[in-house]
Amino acid sequence: MGKQGQIKVTKENLLQWIKNYHWMVATIEEARKPVAKVDNNSYNGAKIAMYGIEATLPNASGGTSDSVFIEVQRRLYINNKRIQEYESKVAEVQKRIPLVKGDRELEILHRLLDGDSMRAIGKHMSLSSTTLFRVRNNILSQMMK
Repeated sequence: MGKQGQIKVTKENLLQWIKNYHWMVATIEEARKPVAKVDNNSYNGAKIAMYGIEATLPNASGGTSDSVFIEVQRRLYINNKRIQEYESKVAEVQKRIPLVKGDRELEILHRLLDGDSMRAIGKHMSLSSTTLFRVRNNILSQMMK
């Protein structure tokens, strides 16, 4: 990622994003499902029981020492950052799909985006691996324009 969420688009990056497109979309979809609300004051998680003198002492103000709560916050932050990165990569691929011309190129691209392997695409379309890799490189060249 570059400055302020901008990503560097190279041919190699674009190829990797196309290969990963299927699972990135599934991960984004899963992350957007409604979940239990987690805020700073309450959450569903483990509570640490206190006994003896610790139970009579006041809690510290201005934060929490609950390790479970801190871990939940850390995971939410990392997950949100990761999802935003996936969304920007998926958007970049989607923005470039209209640049691809030709029925065969579009069919191969959509099958790649659906998560099909090169072998499965070649078998379905009766293309040799050499032809398939040549067409894929042509797709990448068109998408980089």
